[in-house]
Parts: sequence; C-alpha cells; structure tokens
Amino acid sequence: MKNSFKEICSLFPIRRTKEQKSAFFNYVSGEFEPNRVKKDILEKEHENIVIGDIESAKVIFTAHYDTPATSLVPNLMLPANKIINYLYHLGYPLILALLSLAVAFGIGRLLSLELYYTVALYLVIYFVAFFAATRMVTNKNNVNDNSSGVATVISLAKQINKREVAFVLFDNEEKGLLGSKAMSKAYKDLLKDKTVINFDCVANGNEMIFIVKKGAEESEEYAILKNTLTAKEGFNLHFLPFKGSASNSDYKNFERGIGVMACTKGKFVKFYTGKIHTNKDTVGREENVNYLVEQMLNFVSELK
Repeated sequence: MKNSFKEICSLFPIRRTKEQKSAFFNYVSGEFEPNRVKKDILEKEHENIVIGDIESAKVIFTAHYDTPATSLVPNLMLPANKIINYLYHLGYPLILALLSLAVAFGIGRLLSLELYYTVALYLVIYFVAFFAATRMVTNKNNVNDNSSGVATVISLAKQINKREVAFVLFDNEEKGLLGSKAMSKAYKDLLKDKTVINFDCVANGNEMIFIVKKGAEESEEYAILKNTLTAKEGFNLHFLPFKGSASNSDYKNFERGIGVMACTKGKFVKFYTGKIHTNKDTVGREENVNYLVEQMLNFVSELK
C-alpha cells in the first residue's frame, strides 16, 4: 500500500489557505472510489472532509487537516499535568501583556499622553504583538501536527470499507476546534451515540495516550477498544480520564470522544509532546502510524 504519511508530508506540508485546502481535498478524493468522499461545508467556512457514511457508522475516526501558524513559543502538550499545562499556556500571553504594558507606558510617558490614550496604545501593541507571534507567519513544517493524524485516518479508510465505520478530517482546528465544533452542532442528535476517535500529534513519542470522555467510557465500543488494544515492543498504552487531563483537540466536542496522541516521558512532567507550531516539527515516526493502524484494524474487526 502507498505510504500516505510520506506523500502527505511531501506534497501537502501546508494546508492553511483555501487553495491549499482545496488541493488537499482533491488529493483525498483521488485516493478513493467515486462518491465515497465529500466536502461537508458547515457555517459557510468550515470545510470538513468526510469519507464514508456518518449516519450508519458506530465509530468515526477523525483528525484535523489544517495546519497552524508559527508560534514563537512551542505549543507544548502535557496531557497528564493539567495545572502545569495551563500555567505554561497562560505564561506566554501574560509575559507578552506585561512587555506590551511597559512599552505603552514608556511611550506614553515620553510623549506625555493622557492615561486613556496610553491604555488604548497598550491594547493595540498587545494585540498586534500577539497576532504577529501566533497567527501571522505560516508554519512550514507540520509533520507531527497533524500530518501524522491525517495519514492515520487515510490509511485506515483505505483498509476499512464497512458501514459501521466512517472517517472525518476536520477543518479549522487551529482556529479553535471550529470544524469539529460545527459538526457536533449540525449533527448533534446523530452523533450522540457514536464513538469518535481523534488522532492528533501521534508520530513523535512512544507513549500512546488515550484521553477518554465519560460518555465514551460507558460505551460498548470503548470496552471493545480497550480489550483489543495491545502494547507492543517500543510502545506503551495509557488511558486517561477526560476529567483531570489536558489536551485541547477535536475529540472534546463530542459526547463519546476519545483523543489519541503520542508523547515522550519527561523528567519533570509525566508525558509531553513538544516542537509543534514551530518549524522544528519535522519528526514523524512512520512506525507510530503503522502501529495505530494495526491496532484500530484489530478493534474494527471486533465491532458487532
């Protein structure tokens, strides 16, 4: 079978503009028989890619296909250390706010500005600086986040063609989980009894983390998943409850969501995934994708 991971990284390393996303959709469409793939446009701007039939599916495998801007600070993921994770992600905006405040009041003092002009100047400086540091520059390397998840879903879709399973590639995850949020809203009643397994950053690290929402924990599909998943040499499995875990990805928008990510064990934190949202996101272990595909095929074979 063709290596989807290498091909996606080579041909479509950036999927951020409308044109880039359209080209990627055409690529995905060409990988499957006619009428199996469709573009599901929600709220006029979120262009999710659907493979198979969501209505008949019991399980939906998902990943986001859009890519981020370059961030000055890596989007470090710490799934088992919720407080540290929040402090890390709050630290950068706070430091930027303090620096912007110092610059604004320095300019205000130099120019003898009134207080309200200085405050207005501070707000302008902060938001311009925040946009420039997190949104303005397109990130060129997106191997782990999230070409790895996309390759996993496409590889599964090529080997599974049964009505109980569907596949969705979400748009605009990097803008705030918007594609999956629009889908969960548009198909609320349809999706409430379906298990959604989302792959995000699964190719850098050998600690395979499954973060499970309460609705999924109580499902028959999760019981089958947990019974069929097996640790393998070079891979460890960890199941974390949604409550108390930290992972901001698309599975959060679904009642029966399960988030899958790959991490490395840390010295000061239990697990971490780094380098994403930076040009250092160049590491993607093909064996990770192969392992997950193998495990999910075993799981699907047990679905009733």
